[in-house]
Amino acid sequence: MIRVLIVCSWGMSTSLLVESMLEAAAARNYTLSVEALSAGEYMDRLDECDVVLIAPQIRHLRKSIEKLAQEAGKPVALIEPFHYATMNGEAVLEQVLLLLQEMQEGQAQP
Repeated sequence: MIRVLIVCSWGMSTSLLVESMLEAAAARNYTLSVEALSAGEYMDRLDECDVVLIAPQIRHLRKSIEKLAQEAGKPVALIEPFHYATMNGEAVLEQVLLLLQEMQEGQAQP
């Protein structure tokens, strides 16, 4: 199970991306859990996720979100604005998989 936390404004448009990501994951036989929370709510849920993604509309909060996520040992990235705008769940799923791979490779190095 891959657990993804998307930090966004209110979650309205992000819910469409979540559905697209879940469909893309199912098509590739991945078990995926995606939760979209506001910038005021996500901090209490960091321990429950594997990856933190930041929605483009709150990129102004990127540094503070990255700091907290990294302190919790979670990989974090800004969702590509084009992929967010087009609700491209496949591309965002690829971003999640790449983040997890980079994290695993970083832990494997001496």
